[in-house]
Amino acid sequence: MAAGTVGVLTVCGPMAQAAPAEHVAQISRVADSAWSATVGFSGRISAVKTGSLVVTTANGDVTFDLTQGPYRSGSLQTGLNAYVAAHAQNGTWVATAIFTYP
Repeated sequence: MAAGTVGVLTVCGPMAQAAPAEHVAQISRVADSAWSATVGFSGRISAVKTGSLVVTTANGDVTFDLTQGPYRSGSLQTGLNAYVAAHAQNGTWVATAIFTYP
């Protein structure tokens, strides 16, 4: 990711639905200047592991580190749709916020 990149990119596909508007609004409320390099991913949760989450997007599986305590709305269950805001850190996607919905 290039230094200085600002904004949110949402990766969507046939397997994922767009995040409901109320979730996008919640992201805006919990966002701050530290989120300047945050990227958004939409997809379906395919695995929940200790300290990580795997979401299947239109571009394949993406694994997120959960060890830094991301903001969560909804439960982390396999099969649920999810919108994950994350930033890259040492080659790993670190989740900042996770919103799940049916």
